[in-house]
Parts: sequence; structure tokens; C-alpha cells
Amino acid sequence: MKSIEDTLKTIHDIIKAYPADMDIALIGGYAVILQGIERTTLDIDFCVYSGIIHSSADSSEFYKILLKCLPERFEAKLIKGSAMPDDPLQHDVIFIEDKKGEFLRIDFLIARYKWELEAIQCAEKMEDIPFPVITKPYLAAMKLKASGFKDASDVVNLVRLMTDEEKLKTFDLAKRIGRDRKLRNLLSRQDEPPDEIKEELI
Repeated sequence: MKSIEDTLKTIHDIIKAYPADMDIALIGGYAVILQGIERTTLDIDFCVYSGIIHSSADSSEFYKILLKCLPERFEAKLIKGSAMPDDPLQHDVIFIEDKKGEFLRIDFLIARYKWELEAIQCAEKMEDIPFPVITKPYLAAMKLKASGFKDASDVVNLVRLMTDEEKLKTFDLAKRIGRDRKLRNLLSRQDEPPDEIKEELI
């Protein structure tokens, strides 16, 4: 099995070969690890956006160009958000897999909301990591929008590591995405249905 470092280097080479603009940041389980929480992950997740997606109002063209940048050993599949009813965020996602099974799976989640694009733009560089990493507040917000047990655990653990300023930002984001009640309940070990609000699309 290839290391995470090998996987990140390969992704970096793919991004360098991409002929157009691309905003990208590490999210998901590996971002949680980099933020200081011990856990495991079976894939490497990124949140991405490009002017190509914006101009065409669709991720298909972005996907077609990305396919040309992949080494032969990789195959990719674009799944539209509308085809994934279990995804509460309804994102288009590009799944990249190594045919030889040596690299971790790579997931490109296409940013759908303005706050996600902000998350990419506010992501921070970390030493020896070739991609910016989403900050704790935005990472917690993404986890709040998900519904898994591990996501809930990540939120609680991330908040424990936050500064007071980061906590204020997290509560502000939670309110913005309609998950402030869920955040309060998680932090008090309760569980109620999340608030639902209409979010602003990019």
C-alpha cells in the first residue's frame, strides 16, 4: 500500500497538469488528523472548485479535463449529487481509484455553497503538506452537515482543540448552515434533528 505522502504527491502532480484554474483544499478524515485528532481514514478528500465549473454551471467539463490529467493506473467516476440521495449536501463528487489498489481512494467533492468556497479560500498551509488544509471551523461545519457517527465525534473533538475565536467562528458557521442546534446538542451529548434552512448556492 502506498503511503499518504505518496498519494498526496501523486495528486499534486495531477493538479499541476490541470490546464485551468482550480481552487482546492484538503477536507475529510485526513484533514481531521492534520488538525490534531487521532483517527483512521480510508480515503483522501478534497473540496475543489474551478472557473470551468462556474462558467458551465456543471462539473462535467471539469471532470473531462481532469480525466486527461490522470496517470494510466487511475480511473475516475463522476457521480452527480442528484444521484446520491444519501448525501445531505447533494454534491457532485469525483471518485478516483487506483486500478492496482495501492493508493488510497481520492475523492474530489465539488463545492456547491458559498461557505464551502470560502472554506477553500481560507484554508491554511501546513508544513510538508502540498495542499492547504481546511481550518477547524469550516471542517466542523462540513462535519455538521454530514450525518455519520464519526462525523459527530470529529465535531466534538475539533471544538475541544479550538481557540475561543475559532469556537465563535464555528457557532457562526453552524447558524449560517442551519446546524446550530445540532452543534449545541452534540456538545451537550444530545441529539435532535438539524435545523433546515435554504443555503446560498455559488
